[in-house]
Amino acid sequence: MGADDTEVDRIIAKYVNDLLTSAPQAVAAAKALIRGVAGAAPDAVTELTVNAIADRRASAEGQEGMRAFLEKRTPSWLSGGS
Repeated sequence: MGADDTEVDRIIAKYVNDLLTSAPQAVAAAKALIRGVAGAAPDAVTELTVNAIADRRASAEGQEGMRAFLEKRTPSWLSGGS
C-alpha cells in the first residue's frame, strides 16, 4: 500500500465519519432528496432543495443541531441525550 492509498483511505475515513456523526433524520432526508431530484428539471431541483433545507432546519433535530453548535456541545444524537 503506497502513500497515495494511505491518503485515499484517510479521505474515505473522514467522509464515513462525517456521515456516521450526522443527524440521522437529516441523512435520511438527504437520501430522499437525491432520489427526488434525480432527472428533475433544474428549477424543480432548486425548489425541492430549498424546501428540504428549510424543513430540516425547522425540525426538532435541526434545532438541536443548531443549539449544540452555538453552545459548543455534542448534539443529542451523538451524546445519547434528548
